Amino acid sequence: MIVDTLPNALPTDDNYGRNFIGGEWKFPAAPYEFEIRNPLDSTITTEVPLSSRIDVTRAISAASDALHGPWRESQTRGRSLARLLQRCTELSSDLARLQCTESGLSWSDSTALLDATLKLARGRLAERVLGTPADQPPAVSGHILSWGLPISEILLSVFSALVDGHTVVVKPSLRGALTPDAIALIAGEVGFPPGVINIVQGTGVDVGAALISSPDLGRLCVHGNENTLARASRAYPFTHVPLTTLRGGGNAAMVFPGASDDDIVNLAAETAAAVRVNSAGALFGLHAIAVHQDLAERVIEAVTEQVRIVRPAPLPVELQRRRTMSRVHRLAAAGGRVRCGGAVRDDIAHRMGWLVSPTVIELGPAARAIPLLDAVGEPSGPVLTISTWATHSDLDRLFTHARHRDGYGSIWGDDVGHNTAAFGTIVRGQSPLGAARAGLVPRGWYEGVGVQGATTGVKR
Repeated sequence: MIVDTLPNALPTDDNYGRNFIGGEWKFPAAPYEFEIRNPLDSTITTEVPLSSRIDVTRAISAASDALHGPWRESQTRGRSLARLLQRCTELSSDLARLQCTESGLSWSDSTALLDATLKLARGRLAERVLGTPADQPPAVSGHILSWGLPISEILLSVFSALVDGHTVVVKPSLRGALTPDAIALIAGEVGFPPGVINIVQGTGVDVGAALISSPDLGRLCVHGNENTLARASRAYPFTHVPLTTLRGGGNAAMVFPGASDDDIVNLAAETAAAVRVNSAGALFGLHAIAVHQDLAERVIEAVTEQVRIVRPAPLPVELQRRRTMSRVHRLAAAGGRVRCGGAVRDDIAHRMGWLVSPTVIELGPAARAIPLLDAVGEPSGPVLTISTWATHSDLDRLFTHARHRDGYGSIWGDDVGHNTAAFGTIVRGQSPLGAARAGLVPRGWYEGVGVQGATTGVKR
């Protein structure tokens, strides 16, 4: 398999064919496997196990046992986490290359995203170890990851749980199964106690459902689409496990009348770079711009010119590509103007992988854009929608969805008098990736947004 050509410091097919439970690489209870394919060209990368509830139960038991070991000691924990980040930094080129294989990202984008993630993780560790301690008792923390940039989720949401003294059971997406195993292998190498990190591969209907329905967790963190989040919410009355969520696709740019010519040029360049990683790095991507009507044509022209020439990362599967194109077609049929893209190119590269052409859709005034966006659901792929606004009320109504509370709100121009509380964090004159490099991050990326049982923090 392809992964066996990667450096020895990273997992091999022998690792990927097992789960990481209790500090050991163990075969699943049932002998079923799933082929992992490179989304860029559909070649087989490796195989991972299709695990079951039995494997989840074993992982939760191992994590529960680890709560009573050396992980309880804050100094031991701090040293182990610092070594993990140091080793990840030393292996950053190898991890970035693995992330390219996993997601189809370009080398430069993969490196930039990993560097930003590691910087944020180091900041989180310093905040907790040197600053404010956690206010929650340690517990077993369940994590369901999405396919969009799983290494960032591991090194932000899961890492934050580890910093706070929790032990973790992680279910990666089958579309993002490689880098979580790599982090587990590195954790074992640097001396993490057995059971602190457990990785269970499998489907959402088996492993995901087992985690969601388990009353033995102390907390549950879910990053996924609206259907996954809804299933997790429905389980709470039965499990009473506090649930936090993280939604992708919530980053947006807002352009105000005071934006200068230089602002517009920089916005266009930053937007194109963000759209390039939308499919594989939704936490750092950009799916929407709202521009004041006085600047609309200038901004739309500048952004379209830059976006049309980028080579975006692929989506993970053909089904996701069809969903993305369906969303584009529905927006166009309802009156949206496709400025560029809007189709799958008829060439070998686009047929073998799951590429979508970079797409810009102009939706017009907020009054028309809002019902269109509500009707087509959550963002997907290298698709950027641009709406116009005339009043602050228009702007507020464009960003009422819960996903924006997990995202960056990027401001360009003078926003005096406008309330920007809809977003997880506000940045000025920067893309989400630029903000991450500066150490700015929505709090939900660390702790999630509380949905149910949030006031208790963990199940007692």
